[in-house]
Amino acid sequence: MHSNPVVLHKDIPTHYANLMIQYMIARNLQATIPSMQLSNFNIPYWNIAYPTVPGEDGREPCILSANQHVDFQRIAYLVQARIYSRFLWRGYGQRMENFPSKAFCRKLFVRFDIQTRPLGDDVLLCPVRGAEILHAIHPGYTSVPVDFYSEIVEETGLRPVFMGQLEDNPYTLALRKRFPKADFLLKQDAIVDFQTIRSATNILVSISTFAWLAAWLSHAQRIILPVFGILNPKVFPQIDLLPLGESAYEFYEFPAQAAVPLAELLDAHAQIKGQWRRVGARDLARP
Repeated sequence: MHSNPVVLHKDIPTHYANLMIQYMIARNLQATIPSMQLSNFNIPYWNIAYPTVPGEDGREPCILSANQHVDFQRIAYLVQARIYSRFLWRGYGQRMENFPSKAFCRKLFVRFDIQTRPLGDDVLLCPVRGAEILHAIHPGYTSVPVDFYSEIVEETGLRPVFMGQLEDNPYTLALRKRFPKADFLLKQDAIVDFQTIRSATNILVSISTFAWLAAWLSHAQRIILPVFGILNPKVFPQIDLLPLGESAYEFYEFPAQAAVPLAELLDAHAQIKGQWRRVGARDLARP
């Protein structure tokens, strides 16, 4: 037994899906090191609270790499060898191999008191990620082309319902023009939006960890995932959020295209129109 408490301290500010993913990984790390205490994992909207565990004077913490990989066995070794007892985690861990089972993760995030709008089985729910990403704040956070939505709606015969960050801008206006009869659900409380996605039967995921995680935790029968932006590990190899073994998923690989500012977005999407293709798990699998 280690003589000092073993602590994993979350050392960067995060919120919603990124924080939930970090918590999933922290709980998975606890399965490897049962004595590990969590520090600074506070998610009030899921009634989860792990306050900060103070560090011990004179003892240097181990600063974990900020990349997406989490070396569970290495951390366990450092604990067993009594080299470190406190770990500062500055990464995000957005890789499928870092996660506990989906069944376990579903049980971590339960709120029976949240009322969501019922959606029929004929609905294709399309969460829209807008707001700050429309300013190209990160090359991997972009928007799904309007033509792709149109193609999927035509192929599936499902009724599109758009929801989320639908402020008036050229992109949203293009969606409304292409789908004049579609419902557009304005943004609600984040947890209501999250649970709305999670309750849908058919989902077309936006390039967003929020929509990605809600879809992954759902019981949806059909999840259409654009392998685009941060969701394309060939372009962003540190991140891998492709649930390749799950039958509900349909993957469409897009050409590499960095995010552009809103004023250039529709023109950029026109340049890749028709260049996406449906691919199977084997096409996306990498060692």
